[in-house]
Amino acid sequence: MGAWAKIRVQIALGAGLVSMLMSAHATAGVDVNQVKAKGKLAVATEALYEPFEFVKDGKIVGYGRDILDEIGKDWNVKIEQADLPFGGILTGLLQKKYDLVATTMIINPERVTKYAFTMPIAVTRVAALKKKGDTKVKSLDDLTGLTVGAIVPPAGPTAVLEKLNAKLTEQGKGAAKIVHFQSDPDMVLALANGQIDVAIENQLPLNTIVQKQPTKFEIVGTTGDPFFIGWALRPDDTALRDAINAEIKRLRDSGLLAEFQKKWFGFTMTIPDSGYMPPGAI
Repeated sequence: MGAWAKIRVQIALGAGLVSMLMSAHATAGVDVNQVKAKGKLAVATEALYEPFEFVKDGKIVGYGRDILDEIGKDWNVKIEQADLPFGGILTGLLQKKYDLVATTMIINPERVTKYAFTMPIAVTRVAALKKKGDTKVKSLDDLTGLTVGAIVPPAGPTAVLEKLNAKLTEQGKGAAKIVHFQSDPDMVLALANGQIDVAIENQLPLNTIVQKQPTKFEIVGTTGDPFFIGWALRPDDTALRDAINAEIKRLRDSGLLAEFQKKWFGFTMTIPDSGYMPPGAI
């Protein structure tokens, strides 16, 4: 091989190496050291899900915010939290507009293959809310003739409702109509106004509604298996996800997470170390 040929090969190899390094850098995920260097953790939340996240006196508060504040203290960073519509929140995460989506999300098979989910911050079941004393709504075993409210798909409780209703329909006990809402406040208002007979949702926020308005609403019952609620990060940001998991475990093991649960839900729940992720999870 001539001298110029050798030089061309070396140049090509060097260019290939640079390309590989640039590609690796481009796909490298964010880790906790980078967050600490910035001095802030950028978080997106849809603050419409009391007691997990909601706005009070112009600030986002709730169970999730208490956890975030503890993470911020331990890492010595500012929690920069934005209240955004859920419709575009995960797209914004992939576009790197923020580091973390800390809003109430079910850890389900569809999501865990697209996003890096944290360990659970809560465990719950699907429940039904009705107006106090409404005799039309007897149980979740019979939705005959009822207009049922649920959050727009692919919300986890809505998926449980659809599966339940399909089974009840085969038995002649299915709902007359299912109406979808963008948020819990919209759905609860529709229930109060008689536009729907029953609202299907995660049990935890429904408990809060009943605690606040015990003479107006009541929970009919629960259905389905328990499911887990977590937060989402970009697929490449598993190192940051693992650091957040370490913080959640620290809060759980110290008993502080249980204190937050009592504060916001009125009871504690068991947060597992394993068994909560569907197959194929990142």
